[in-house]
Amino acid sequence: MRQVESAHSGSIGYVCDVTKPDDVKAMGERIAATDGRLDIFIANVGRLAEPDFVQAPLDETQILDEIGLNFIAPILNVNRLLPLLRKASTPHLVMVGSGYGWSPAGRAPLYSASKAGIRSFVKALRFQLEPHGVHLMEVVPPTIDTPATADHKVAKISPDVIAGATLKGIVERKPAVFAGQTRAIPLMLRLAPATLERLTGQR
Repeated sequence: MRQVESAHSGSIGYVCDVTKPDDVKAMGERIAATDGRLDIFIANVGRLAEPDFVQAPLDETQILDEIGLNFIAPILNVNRLLPLLRKASTPHLVMVGSGYGWSPAGRAPLYSASKAGIRSFVKALRFQLEPHGVHLMEVVPPTIDTPATADHKVAKISPDVIAGATLKGIVERKPAVFAGQTRAIPLMLRLAPATLERLTGQR
């Protein structure tokens, strides 16, 4: 965090465990005291595990932890920080979903279910926020080339590509942004949804 602050003069970093409501509340209070508002809030959190329910019963703590991180934490963060966002003149709320939220992965049932929940949350929340001038956008990235995906033998895109697509979507006030392989999802869901589900289900 300090390295980022040094590289970007005037920036302020906060360390927060997004799964802990008290931590998020404290961060929100610090932002309110320092800046008074949020112009853009990007809820970007996720971890993809591959639990095999054929081996059930699985460790229930791990099940709850993954759902808590991928689904509950983003919603609790929106709940806590939305008042700060609404103080901006042109507020933008960005929820980072996944292609597996649109077509599930057989190897990652909990991740897929959580991201599908985020997709549904975005669609419903948009009805509430649009009349109040809040732009809500879902970002649907493919696998991003980061240390966390270093061992994944799949096609990846760079963080710069998805960041650029996200910023462009914010400027253009898009409802959703796709990049890399996920750009085919909307068309495939219209033309060949069963084929798409077979493809993602077997990965």
